[in-house]
Amino acid sequence: MADWERLFAEMAAALGMEPEAFRRGWRETIIERQTGGFRSVEENVRAICERAGMRPDDDGVARAAAARRRLYEARFRPQPGAVETLTWLRERGYRTALVSMCAPDAPGFWHASPLAGLVDVLVFSCEVGLRKPDPRIYLTACEGLGVEPSACLYVGDGGYRELSGAEAVGMHPVRIADPTEGAVLRPEPDDWHGPTIRSLGELRTLLEGP
Repeated sequence: MADWERLFAEMAAALGMEPEAFRRGWRETIIERQTGGFRSVEENVRAICERAGMRPDDDGVARAAAARRRLYEARFRPQPGAVETLTWLRERGYRTALVSMCAPDAPGFWHASPLAGLVDVLVFSCEVGLRKPDPRIYLTACEGLGVEPSACLYVGDGGYRELSGAEAVGMHPVRIADPTEGAVLRPEPDDWHGPTIRSLGELRTLLEGP
């Protein structure tokens, strides 16, 4: 969380805003940011300023967006075992989908990462205009895969009530307990008491046994 607090402070400073005012604006625009209401982070930043009665200059907006980009470039790394597990799934004929709650810059980070090309269907909330746990975001992934929800194993950390949402449409949810939990942002978490794994590597046992 300290990284996020530093980021908000840096972005606010670039725009000449108080950190709390910027943080409030960022929070209030979350649905628009995650459902395609803004085409870019820069557009989102401008909207925050304008709604606060400010007219941001181009340089300030660029510096605020650059601060976010630096943090994401540092943090957007696959979890241990992710590449290996996705490769294993592909080699055995399993098709995969990503259902992501994200801002408009996230798809670019994904396509530039080592994970690019390892997932068959990509469902980014900022592109499809849907948020978890809306049933339609899960069904969009199923349609892309060409399967019924009952054929899907859904793995997630439980943010945005994603596990209960997946269960509601007939998927089989499994919570992955993030090893850094407590130090990361997990909004609107599920109160999940169902199956849980500690690493992506455990999927192999779930799917094909020991």
